[in-house]
Amino acid sequence: MKKVFSIGSFTIFLIGLVFYFLTLLGNDTFLLPAVIMAGIGFVAALFGEKTIYRKIGLFGNGLILVIGILLPFVVTTFFWNKP
Repeated sequence: MKKVFSIGSFTIFLIGLVFYFLTLLGNDTFLLPAVIMAGIGFVAALFGEKTIYRKIGLFGNGLILVIGILLPFVVTTFFWNKP
């Protein structure tokens, strides 16, 4: 069962990466599905078997979450805030 989570996390990462790439091309409607898929893939990778698929799933989905949620939050909170 753990192997299914690892491979599923890797697959979800690839799908989320495609959605995020479509967002970068200018279609903002794909940002929410990309972040949701990255969150699901990250959680699935935490429960997966310790293989290369798990490592790619954790790193890739985590990177999409950081770039899609954390980085815009920090920038808008600290750098684009007028006193």
